[in-house]
Amino acid sequence: MQAQGTKEDSVTDAEWSARLKYWRRKLRRLRLDAEPLGTQLAKYRRVTWALTAIPLVIALMFVALFSAFGRPDVGIVLALILLAPVVAVAWIDDRLLRRRATQYSRELTEYHRRTAR
Repeated sequence: MQAQGTKEDSVTDAEWSARLKYWRRKLRRLRLDAEPLGTQLAKYRRVTWALTAIPLVIALMFVALFSAFGRPDVGIVLALILLAPVVAVAWIDDRLLRRRATQYSRELTEYHRRTAR
């Protein structure tokens, strides 16, 4: 009876090892063995805000420059074309990273629950 339980545990550990490799690849920048995921996600959220604020300031400079020549509409369009994608991609990536981290945390909790028996 004991030998069978050990065999199941080793299969579970092998499966988890494979899943851990998968999650390391999916979570890219997040390091699973370093500081807590919440702390890492908070740092990346600050970077996302910086990637929002800096292009916003540059966009305002474009609008101000083109407004000085009487064409603020051109400045707005230029800012939207050049800088809006940077902000959009930053927020999409942040959302995707948070979703994947949540899925990993759920799977890790399930693994710990299964192995605690």
